[in-house]
Amino acid sequence: MSGFLGQIAGSTATLMTALPALLSEFLGAAEGATGGGLPVLIAQFENAGLGDKVRSWLGPDHNEPITPDEVASIIPLERRESWAKETGVTLAQLDQLLAHVLPELIDHASPEGKVTTPNAATFLEKFNNT
Repeated sequence: MSGFLGQIAGSTATLMTALPALLSEFLGAAEGATGGGLPVLIAQFENAGLGDKVRSWLGPDHNEPITPDEVASIIPLERRESWAKETGVTLAQLDQLLAHVLPELIDHASPEGKVTTPNAATFLEKFNNT
């Protein structure tokens, strides 16, 4: 395993299994399932004063990073706790994973600056090689 996922997962295989499940949640929601999807998530970041960061993810320029604390301020604790429990990771690991994945996911989902529904398999392949 290479890239960031290898660094944070170490020998914990459960963290690797968390990413596809989380992507399904975000991408499925983008197609009408519960949760509102990426457009709602982007709006939540903007409403929390993180608009400059999220806009950097939509354009072709460098993606501004976010912190696990910023993720925690946007996604409700109950939802994050549920995801952590379902995927077998700690809340801290989940927040760290989301802080790294969300900028890349939104960047991948907005090749022309507008959010589309990306292919999760293509994203995972690209992301795991970073």
